[in-house]
Amino acid sequence: SQVGHVDGASSPTVLFQDTTLLTFIVIIFLFHMSNGTVLPLVMQTLAIGEGGTGILLSGLCIIVAQIFMVCCAKICGDYSGLWGRKTLFLVGLFSVPIRCFILYILTGMKDAQEETSVVLQVIILSTQIFDGVGAGVFGTMYILVTSDISAGTGRFSLTLGLTTAAMSIGGTVSGYLGQALAQDHGYQNAFMVIGMLSCVPALGYLIFMPETLNGGKTASMSVIQEHDEGDVKEKPQPPAFV
Repeated sequence: SQVGHVDGASSPTVLFQDTTLLTFIVIIFLFHMSNGTVLPLVMQTLAIGEGGTGILLSGLCIIVAQIFMVCCAKICGDYSGLWGRKTLFLVGLFSVPIRCFILYILTGMKDAQEETSVVLQVIILSTQIFDGVGAGVFGTMYILVTSDISAGTGRFSLTLGLTTAAMSIGGTVSGYLGQALAQDHGYQNAFMVIGMLSCVPALGYLIFMPETLNGGKTASMSVIQEHDEGDVKEKPQPPAFV
């Protein structure tokens, strides 16, 4: 049984005994440790040695990612109750290794050319679509999953603080890791290593994290609405008095 507080909330120590929460925190840390540095490396890949065009495309990286992030966040908000948390979250998590694999190939092609073509630069820029997908899905779903895990404990704020801290620490470590890899081994190898690292949180979520929506049960909102409407129709009406 959970240890209760005077306000009805569970003791904070109960959270650290929840294996689902601990697993989720580790996955968040590993995701941001691998994902946080990809954008700076892409911007550097486009900008270094490419003059004004490279700098322009480097700046467009953020714009492209933000546009797709908003779209994906909207989709997650609309359909997370229908498709479940896990399916959508996996889309965001697996977008990083796919993105890094494509960048590994593209940077190899770029290194093989004496002068990078504009077409190749635009293709490299287009990989930011995956960044927008990952950011949009993660930014929406991690709050929903955190809410699911903390449901009934009265400790949502504390749980959200723990997951947000893991995200921030992972992003900080990612910046150092990515720049060190790029400096010592080159951008192509950096994308390869980061892509391999990003497979760990994606596979970890796939294998170890349960579906958290409604305790693992997903339902269509339309079905729920029809059920509720049926209950209303079946309720006996009180007799009318004249």
